[in-house]
Amino acid sequence: MMVLPFALAALGLGAIYLHRRGIALAFWGLALAWLLWLFHLHATDALPLRF
Repeated sequence: MMVLPFALAALGLGAIYLHRRGIALAFWGLALAWLLWLFHLHATDALPLRF
C-alpha cells in the first residue's frame, strides 16, 4: 500500500521515456491522489496515547 505511489510514479517515468504523455500524466495523477489519500489516513488517525 505504501509503495504504490512510488510504483505509479516509476511507471509514469517509463511512460515519459516511451513518449506516452497521456498515460504518464494519468500515472502521475494516480500517484498524487494515492499519496494524498495516504496522508489523509495518517493525519486523521486517532492515536490512543495514555501516559
